[in-house]
Amino acid sequence: MKLELRLLLDENIGLRVYQELRKQGYHVQSVLAERRGASDEEVVEMAISRGKIIVTMAKDFWISCSSI
Repeated sequence: MKLELRLLLDENIGLRVYQELRKQGYHVQSVLAERRGASDEEVVEMAISRGKIIVTMAKDFWISCSSI
């Protein structure tokens, strides 16, 4: 059985990366494209509700979500 990665790109991951991943066949969504300005907590909630893995370049992402 093939494991399919389901990714949610944080808004600090550019749209070119998003488009290339989609072209390669990955199941990917982009905060930048869908919910620009969403808080880190909202991004975590989106990922959980959609069954996605968050991809971010924010070094402090988890720290700001410690209350979740």
